[in-house]
Formats: sequence, structure tokens, C-alpha cells
Amino acid sequence: MTDREALEMFLNCELGYPDEVFDKFINLEGAMCYTHYDAPDAVYVPGKRKDRVLLVAHADTVFCVPGKHKVILDGDTYRSGSGDYGLGADDRAGCAILWLLKDSGHSLLVTNDEEIGSLGAANIKDIHKELFEELNGHQYILEFDRRHARDYKVYNIPVTDEFKRFIEGSTGYTEADRYSSTDITRLCRKICGANLSVGYYREHHEDEYLVFTEWLNTLNIAREMLEGEQKKFPLKVSA
Repeated sequence: MTDREALEMFLNCELGYPDEVFDKFINLEGAMCYTHYDAPDAVYVPGKRKDRVLLVAHADTVFCVPGKHKVILDGDTYRSGSGDYGLGADDRAGCAILWLLKDSGHSLLVTNDEEIGSLGAANIKDIHKELFEELNGHQYILEFDRRHARDYKVYNIPVTDEFKRFIEGSTGYTEADRYSSTDITRLCRKICGANLSVGYYREHHEDEYLVFTEWLNTLNIAREMLEGEQKKFPLKVSA
């Protein structure tokens, strides 16, 4: 499967429900599904490397659209074929990146309900406590759920300056701002984390679109930065 084929596979998944996305990851070796009241919170696929990094994306979208939808490729840009709902690249683009990194030896975490306050990640912290501890035993966390082409966010997470220099030096991306939140703001208790751009724009709107070469650039950067030995990045210690 090519990189483009993987991206299109996830962009074509049903928008209104995460099941089709979760089904792909739950069939991977070692995958575990964590549920609460019969609803999935996340699928976790533990990596085999000793210096493993946790890679995160979310399976849900904001669009309550039953059934299949049409995806249009216009040059280098993917768009929705409907004028009533968007593409779902937030965050099916991130899920595609995790899928293409599934053989990297690093861990995968595909969450649910990021779009309603990161509820799946919150349940990992509050209910699935053994998983939460294991996740915080990784070297650091990379989330793939950020708009635009070349920026990153760490939100209110007390990351170290060393970690920010590592992210900026490895990616060439710049920090956007510290506003808002996402899954890593729930998940990072002991280790640093950053959310990287994956090339989508106008998320949550019917005219949402994704630029393929920008998505591919983040994928290739992640491949390169995750190949070598990975350093541990604990959170900043309070004075």
C-alpha cells in the first residue's frame, strides 16, 4: 500500500462513526481496545522498541454523517464531495500516519471523542489507569492532529525547553501558540508531548481540505525522527 492509498483509505472511512477506523487498528498484533459503557475510548498497540515513542491520533470527526461519503482529489488537494459536511481529515489524516508507522516499533494510540473534550483520553486517565501509567512510560508523545503545514503545539503541558528544541530541530516547525487543548493535554502526566501539523485546513467546516504534499512532509519527517535512538523527555520539574 502506498502512502497515498493509505491516506485515501482513511479519508474514505465513514465520517459519523469511528468503528471503521478502530477495526483496522484492532486487528494489528498486540492491539487492545479499551471501552467504557460499551463505547470505545481507544485502541492501543504497544510498540516493541525499548525506546518507544507514543504516537496518537483520534478516530472521531465532528460530522454526523451516516454511510459512505465522496472524497474528491483536486490536484494536490483533497476535499469533500458534499457541500453539507467536510472531509474528516481532522483527524483521519493523523490516523493514516499512525497506520503507515505501525511497523516502526513505536506504540500507537487511536482515541475516540477528541472532538467532545478529549473524552476518550480523559477516560484513559480516570478509568483505564494501568494503561495511563504505561503510556507515560514512553520516551515522549507525538500527536498528529494539527492544522496547517509547518507548526506544532504543546498547549499548557509543562514541557522542557530541551524538548521544544528537539521538536523544532527535528521538524523545522514553529510553535503556533499555547491555546486550546487536545488528547495530549490529558495524557501527558510524566512525559513531554507535541501535536504536529498534518496539512488540513478549515476543519469542522464543510469546506475543509487537506494538502497531500504537506501531509506527506509530516509523515516523512516523523519516519526520519523516529528511526534513530529516542531520548526520554520528562516534564519540567516545578520549582
